[in-house]
Amino acid sequence: MVGHRSVTGMLGLFLLACMLLPSAWAAGDTGGRELRVLTATTPTTLDPHRAHTGADFQLLGHVFDPFLSRELSTPVPGLLASWESTDQRVWRLRPAADRFFHDGTRVTGRDLLYSLCRWATLNRSAPHGLPIDLRRAALNADGTEILVELDQPQVRLTSALLLVYGVQAPEGFRDNACSGALPAAQLRLSARQRGTGPYLLAESKMAAKSVFTLEAVRPAKGRSAAPFDTIHVEVEPDAQMRVRALAEGRADIIEDPPPAPLAYLPNLPQIALTELPTDRTQFLSINLMPRGPADPIGTGAKALADIRVRRAIALSIDKQELAQRATDGYGSPANQIALPGMRGHIAARPADSSDPAMARALLREAGYAEGLSLELLAPPQRGSDGGRTADILTGMLSAAGIRVTIVRLDRDDYRDRLREGRFDLALNMVGIEDGMVLSAFQDLLRPQAVRSLLNPGLYQDPDVVRLLTDAAADPQRMDEATRSIQSVLDRDLPFIPLLHMRDLVLHRADLTMAARDTARIFGRIATRHGSELVR
Repeated sequence: MVGHRSVTGMLGLFLLACMLLPSAWAAGDTGGRELRVLTATTPTTLDPHRAHTGADFQLLGHVFDPFLSRELSTPVPGLLASWESTDQRVWRLRPAADRFFHDGTRVTGRDLLYSLCRWATLNRSAPHGLPIDLRRAALNADGTEILVELDQPQVRLTSALLLVYGVQAPEGFRDNACSGALPAAQLRLSARQRGTGPYLLAESKMAAKSVFTLEAVRPAKGRSAAPFDTIHVEVEPDAQMRVRALAEGRADIIEDPPPAPLAYLPNLPQIALTELPTDRTQFLSINLMPRGPADPIGTGAKALADIRVRRAIALSIDKQELAQRATDGYGSPANQIALPGMRGHIAARPADSSDPAMARALLREAGYAEGLSLELLAPPQRGSDGGRTADILTGMLSAAGIRVTIVRLDRDDYRDRLREGRFDLALNMVGIEDGMVLSAFQDLLRPQAVRSLLNPGLYQDPDVVRLLTDAAADPQRMDEATRSIQSVLDRDLPFIPLLHMRDLVLHRADLTMAARDTARIFGRIATRHGSELVR
């Protein structure tokens, strides 16, 4: 019944689009000087060095430039012209030339030193992101090189540099070096930071449905003109309302359309569908430690500590069918966390198979001949999933005798329950921004005393810890370590990869999307036909 109502609503939107699009877009046409974007998720911060979610980077990437940019999964120069290390502990960073802040002043090595030190300070104890153990960072005499010394070798410093935005150093920062943490006065937590991106944040309203206005920076000193004078970004969590806004001409771009409209809206001459690069894999988190001395309130099912039960769950899932039914084919089955093309992806790895009969046999062997009952936490889903994965998984697991109750939660309640261990199974998502599966493994598998969002089941294995440590210090061992870690995961099944998700956007047909990475910074990647991109 729910699916029927959803399809009926989508057909109504289709008819609405057919009737309204020509007149609505004509009435709302701004001559190409304004862009109206509806996104799905509210940013968590406007501070560039506290950004850690996709929504944060999606908005702030209009205003700031990172130390390194990406061509798909490959790091390329950004505010840094080069970065190198021979031992992964001492790094040399060389600022790019002829980069300018919004006020026209040139970006200096001191600005980048301050940016790195501020970012490292704010992320040192953050429960998210990619902290680095910064011992010291120093600028050479002529300001052309930053020498970075870490406490331990860290291959993933390159990954961190993808996340560090350059900001203008305050007048009070006159040092040529920093160590440990910056003094609180130099962090300027309440001050708006000045960046180098093509837009300024003119207005902002942080709420459940946040609204932001971005204004183009005037072209000067080699800066090319931004493709739009003004960008209006509005957060609309309801996917059907985003589609309605596009149909009524109140939006030029909407992200994460629900699956149903994808069958007909792209066939309209005024609308185009574009698939953007993605780094996201959906997986099933499993609570391996329902209760323990370090986690007394955990309430997960003890059955999940039995590998036979976890294997039964995995064998119950037909990932090919899941991809087709949950995403209408806009997702693909995931037999590993890494996506094809990423470093660490195992191309020869066979596809996972489903076998409900074997799953039932394993449950009987584990002492659950009558089956068992579990809860599945389902957060709000972005992308082509449309929220259907939980329903389809429930049906697949029931065929093996696993009775699942779906608990749908808003994002905050979902995160609280994961961190508190109050779950059996949970739909989860990981993004691999730097294109190295080792980065995902660090977040999913590193030992910790408390639960995290990506390792809420508190999985630990000494072999994995050793392999992660070896690979962090020696890039030559990274690929070997990745393969060995995958073998341990096949043995233990601490989580189950489900789907590689695609990033889809619907937009006006006279717009072109040309994304180099997964950030979805529409003011940079969208242009009117015949216009040039701004980088």
